Amino acid sequence: MIKFIPIALTIVVLISLFGCASKNRTSKGNPPNITSNTTIDNEWKDQAYKLNVIYWVPIDVDTVPGYTKRISEILLAFQGYCADYMEKEGFGRKSFGLDLKSNNIVNINTIFAERGKDAYPYSGGGSVINRELKSYFAENPDKKHSEHSLVILPSISGDPLNPGGVPFYGLGTFCYALDYPEMKLEHLETTGVYGALATKWIGGLYHELGHGLNAPHNSEKKSEKATKGTALMGAGNYTYGKSPTFMTGATAATFANSQAFSNEVRTDWYGPTKNKLTYLKGKVEDNKIIISGNFESAIPVTDIVVWHDPYPAGGNKDYDAPAWNVKPVGTDSLYIESSLSEFFILSGDYQLRIRFYHENGSHSTYSYEYEFKNGIPNIEVINSKKLIHPTEWNIIEVNSQEDDGLASTMLDGFQDTFWHTQYKTSRPNHPHYFILDRNESTQINGFAFGNRENLNGAIKDFELYGSNTNGSWVKLGDYSLEKMQNWQYVNLPEGTSYRYFKFITKNNHGGFHYTHLAELATY
Repeated sequence: MIKFIPIALTIVVLISLFGCASKNRTSKGNPPNITSNTTIDNEWKDQAYKLNVIYWVPIDVDTVPGYTKRISEILLAFQGYCADYMEKEGFGRKSFGLDLKSNNIVNINTIFAERGKDAYPYSGGGSVINRELKSYFAENPDKKHSEHSLVILPSISGDPLNPGGVPFYGLGTFCYALDYPEMKLEHLETTGVYGALATKWIGGLYHELGHGLNAPHNSEKKSEKATKGTALMGAGNYTYGKSPTFMTGATAATFANSQAFSNEVRTDWYGPTKNKLTYLKGKVEDNKIIISGNFESAIPVTDIVVWHDPYPAGGNKDYDAPAWNVKPVGTDSLYIESSLSEFFILSGDYQLRIRFYHENGSHSTYSYEYEFKNGIPNIEVINSKKLIHPTEWNIIEVNSQEDDGLASTMLDGFQDTFWHTQYKTSRPNHPHYFILDRNESTQINGFAFGNRENLNGAIKDFELYGSNTNGSWVKLGDYSLEKMQNWQYVNLPEGTSYRYFKFITKNNHGGFHYTHLAELATY
């Protein structure tokens, strides 16, 4: 349970609320008095959605003097920075909304938590605050201005020149940063210890806020390094205020689909959608990787972003992934060119990620693996075969499935629905199996397998059997799948025309008891 304590409460009231607290629980960051007739002319003052700015104070920690003014200046500067780059990238002068008391003061929601600093450490503390803040918003819905929250905690290191000890990262639409006495906008672009601290912690705040506003990592392209500098969502948290740091087109495309940047009121923000890549082709031509394809989507696609991520890839290993953004071609096609001259590395393994942003802010992401050989990418490995998608198929038997991971979802053609073996109330080990009824015995060349985005536990080795009677099974072979999202194809013995097929897993990638599969088709 969290109590919201208005800044204006007196110490007497605070003591009555917190009893044994030894610290002074009043805010030391009070802004000047703001009258009700204050005129606010901020460009985004009437925006439908605004960033929740939270100052989170553990019971045994003091606020940092002057935090309201300092943090307001920092956020207002970043609001303008975002608008400048959104406009440069062709999205108009958009930015995230802020709840303002005046032109210069952000209405920061100071929350005095009921637990001490040890409850909110760097590692794991963000998840704890996430849960408590969600409960707080449920009890105080008027304090929630969007799905996006920036949570700032006073440093607990005890050293004003070496702040730290609190969460500092992004967690979904929540992000975390810290405060210390000299965290002031004026120190950016200066030399000395305060300038270095400002780059690290203000630049870091901007980077983490980028995550909280939905932006993944991405780097500058090779030609941009000399002309624009470092991408904010790449290594920009180490360069902001010290050397040129900019927002890429890919980040701008992401922000254009963020609720906090939108003035469109809708009830399905970030709601689920169905998106299907029906065709994908990659080729190298004129020193460019060209990717084209077709898709189907239940909610219209507004923007498409493609990352080329050198290994190690994904997660927090993608700071060096240049990205390209385009608009869809019509309502169901994509076409994007990535010049090889923009790559920093022309060797080794890469992960290609294609992300579709939808009108309601949700996104659908597909990942593929390819590699450079003698400086040339074998991007053709992503090419999809002409698949036969099931219409009359049924999974008639399965030995393990979850209520939210039914085996039948392998046949719906969508990557975000998948078969998942049991893991909640019971955890059966391999082998897992399912039986497919094609309702026909026409000849097929093989099966195509599509994994979900999370590859932990994906099928590795399996056996395949065929039958025309759902009995007297004939073994067709032992097969293996790789840990990747590319469509993977298993060729069957020539002339295979069974109606029923039985798939039996031996193990998975990761050595877990469970496994999963998102898509199953034939060719």
